[in-house]
Amino acid sequence: MALRYSTTFRADASRASAIVAILTAALIVFGFGALTPGKAADWGLTLFVTSEPPVSADPGPVSYAPGSRAVARLIFENRGEAPLEKVQVQVDLIGAVPVVESAGNWKRDGNKITATLDTLSPGDSVELALVVELADGTERGARGTGGEARIRASVPASGETLVAQANWPIASCADAYHAALRQIRYNEFAALRAAVDASRVAEKSLPGGTRITFKPDGGKQVASAVRFAEGFARARGLDSYYTSKDIRWVTGRLINDIAVYLGQDRYPGLCTGVDEWTAILEDYMGRFTKRADEINAYREALEPTVNELVTAASQGDVSLGNGDTDARTTAAELLSAIGYAGTPDAGVGIFVTARKAGSEEDGILTADRRQAATEGFAALERLWYLDLAARKAEAVANGFTGTIEAIRNAQKATCTCGS
Repeated sequence: MALRYSTTFRADASRASAIVAILTAALIVFGFGALTPGKAADWGLTLFVTSEPPVSADPGPVSYAPGSRAVARLIFENRGEAPLEKVQVQVDLIGAVPVVESAGNWKRDGNKITATLDTLSPGDSVELALVVELADGTERGARGTGGEARIRASVPASGETLVAQANWPIASCADAYHAALRQIRYNEFAALRAAVDASRVAEKSLPGGTRITFKPDGGKQVASAVRFAEGFARARGLDSYYTSKDIRWVTGRLINDIAVYLGQDRYPGLCTGVDEWTAILEDYMGRFTKRADEINAYREALEPTVNELVTAASQGDVSLGNGDTDARTTAAELLSAIGYAGTPDAGVGIFVTARKAGSEEDGILTADRRQAATEGFAALERLWYLDLAARKAEAVANGFTGTIEAIRNAQKATCTCGS
């Protein structure tokens, strides 16, 4: 870029001229997006530094991405009464590389560039464009420190010197990802740990077994579903799968590895290796999804039998509906359909109420209708336990997959510095 002399400032420099009159400091730090003057206290040379948005970005960014180009404009003015000759300009760059081909007046020596203003007459101004490429993949870039230019302008004949500084803040992907991981630790990971803990303990509020005898007629799959539901009921909502030695080891290892990852310190390479690491964990996590699928398969196998028995007991007034229907809700509807007018017990206790209602001979129900109701309530009781088992299994499976998915999404959203 050729040197441009004029007797007028740019509009923004003109607005800042009033500030210059009261500035006497030799070192003035450049703030992003601001107009910063540097002025020698006793002579006529004045320096303004202005910034521009990245070459490849939208106007007005709050920070730059590592590897992008940034522009600063150095505006010199002679406010004295005598010409200034051979003004020496030196810029030392840190965390940035000069792009001198776009400004032919600069001479490069490593990360230092220089230029000479041959003559600057009183009242004249000259503007130099400084184009740099910011640090990419470096410690400085990862910290968000960004590029820095230390500018020194001197007039050999008079000895006057100006010093100014420009900074280009870099978006710190490592910092942003580190903060996102901390939020995952408090949200998705906390829910995962709670689900795992819940899968390993019995619920004291449960009675420790079913309350209505059930002899299903539906083949091996239905018999297997009923057998699992009754075992789960006897264990007060504890699936022995999650307390087995192998699964406790796998669960503990996964929880520990994820906890270590989420709790690690920020470092420049934090954004790397996420896909590879999560893929390894998924190989182990698959068994929890498989267990949830197995329990849901039990429910799907039993559901047609339950619906058939409920429909028969209510003489078509009540049906199970879709798979999202709570078994207790259906049991309450069936109680109403057979003429029960009281308030059933809460939770699984509704089946104690149902057993009493099905055993009382009040003259309203025939023996066959009473037997059908008993079978319907017995089937619903098993379905209720299968629903509980499925919810607990899905909480564990979804806790693992949800945590890993949250980590991947956070990495994609925050680790954009290389793009």
